[in-house]
Amino acid sequence: MSFYCINPLCEQRQNPDNTQTCLSCGTPLLINNRIRLLKPLRELTYDPQSYFEVFEVDDAGIKRHPVCKRRVMKVLKWNSSRLRELIEREFRALRLIQHPNIPQCDVEDFFSFAPNNSPLELRCLVMDKIEGQNLEEWIKENEAISQAQALEWLRQLVEILDVVHHSEFFHRDIKPANIILQPNGQLALIDFGTVRRMSDTYLTKVSASGGTNTRVGKYEITTVVSFYYTPLEQIHGKAVPQSDFYALGRTFVRLVTGISLVDLPTDHKTGNLLWRNKAKQIDKPFADFLDELMASVPGQRPTTTEVILQRLKILPQQNKIYRITRSKTFRASAVIGFMILTVFVTFKVLLPLRAKYLVFQGEKAEAANNFQTAKEFFDSAIKINPQAKYAISKFYFEKGLRSINSLELAKRYYELAIKYNDKNIESYNNLGIVCKQLQNDKCVIDSYEKAFQLTYNNWKGHYGLGTYYDEQMKYDLAEQQYQLAIKINNQAIIAINNLSRVKILQGDYDTAISLAQEGLQKTTNPRWQAALYKNLGWAKFEQKKYSEAEQYLEKSKKLDIQRTATHCLLAQVQGILGDFDNSWLSWEACLLTESREPEVFSWRAEIIEKIRQKAPNLIQD
Repeated sequence: MSFYCINPLCEQRQNPDNTQTCLSCGTPLLINNRIRLLKPLRELTYDPQSYFEVFEVDDAGIKRHPVCKRRVMKVLKWNSSRLRELIEREFRALRLIQHPNIPQCDVEDFFSFAPNNSPLELRCLVMDKIEGQNLEEWIKENEAISQAQALEWLRQLVEILDVVHHSEFFHRDIKPANIILQPNGQLALIDFGTVRRMSDTYLTKVSASGGTNTRVGKYEITTVVSFYYTPLEQIHGKAVPQSDFYALGRTFVRLVTGISLVDLPTDHKTGNLLWRNKAKQIDKPFADFLDELMASVPGQRPTTTEVILQRLKILPQQNKIYRITRSKTFRASAVIGFMILTVFVTFKVLLPLRAKYLVFQGEKAEAANNFQTAKEFFDSAIKINPQAKYAISKFYFEKGLRSINSLELAKRYYELAIKYNDKNIESYNNLGIVCKQLQNDKCVIDSYEKAFQLTYNNWKGHYGLGTYYDEQMKYDLAEQQYQLAIKINNQAIIAINNLSRVKILQGDYDTAISLAQEGLQKTTNPRWQAALYKNLGWAKFEQKKYSEAEQYLEKSKKLDIQRTATHCLLAQVQGILGDFDNSWLSWEACLLTESREPEVFSWRAEIIEKIRQKAPNLIQD
């Protein structure tokens, strides 16, 4: 057996087993009196773009394992603050995430080592070696996996990911090459070198110090891209926990098709993979679920690992129903049953019951994703009893309400609700909201115009159309719609708040203040009180009344700490008042919390530009 020298600048790194120091450079071959390098797991190269080396090692000194154990050691070759942060972050993650199917390490497993006569100071991370074959290698040697195997492997990986996410990390580089199939049949997730804490996912975790140079932000985010597995938001440096779900979905497309993703066609309009005809063994409900994991927008993917695990419990039954309803026997039975019902149930008094039964059968078919069969049942019910259309419309309307994780699906359900009952104002209102989120401008305008044709006294519709114009920054049109909503319902606090905000954007601060005060007199809801106090603070800030602005903004923050605009405004006010420490904390909250308001993006852009001017060499996503 030979041992390798840890010195990346050494000219002859392989040494015979009876030597204590490298014959070429004199560096000790026993690292920290416990570790010997057995073989490299990546090709050893002088390429300066190759930052890490990985070795299988013999570790005789770890307390957790009193006997010698084969482990893995990652070695950072170059002295870069960015790369040091990556390997330190990986160490912290492996220490905090406790799961038998991810690599483990102890506190003494992360250390520095200086080779003999070398300017380098190497960072070393030792972790347990997980035996087995990675799935990228495995799928090249095996056929595409079955649906049952896919469901079992997906469950295993989501259970691992559930622990990772609940430890407040997300992986950011899930792909077949980072998943190990162990000899016991269990999957393991490896390579946490790109792991990220959930608290610093958006934009960049850098902070300002109220416009002075007394404090400089010290955080960075590194963009991580594995082509064909990385979602767009991560490429743009805005990875979220749902980014892991996208990579997971694409990983399973690779496994169920057996085809490299680069060889699969994509839809030129949506960018979605066209893969289903390459995986005939996968039923439609499971295929739909994989496509949902790979949705282009994070908000259209499942929200948490718990949601995915719950869906995985239901999927086998959905797949079974799908197979039954697609069978010739089922179709023949349905036809025979319908004929029997038609022959024997002819009394006029029973027609409503027959229609109700057909509606029920249609609902069952819809639940099994058998849309054509559902349509046939519903159309038959309406022929028997035209009043059945209202029950069908209500059914689709309620499905639209439940489809919060899939905007396209919600749009389809609301359109079906309108198809069966085109007099339901709420269906038009909700369709307008969904189309706004889908950025389908024509659909938004058409939906609200049809709702207004039914009745002018539709304050929710006017408010919804106002928010659409508001997000388009067409503030004059937004103002008109908000005023109409308030005229119809003077207790519509949500419209009063938004009109106050628009008045600030238009520079009419006195009217904005008057509206906010009017709203505060009409509501005891803490969430709306927080929004109105935020508007008061914003208007006072624009009037340069900074002490009053701070008071109102602190009230808003106390009532609702998640309101992003409050933090952004408070950061600016505190900076002007010289409270730089709190200003720094407020800017951090401004950068890291979610918001759809255009002014928030403007404030963020301004502070990030200031940071770049003060620290032009700062590395960011």
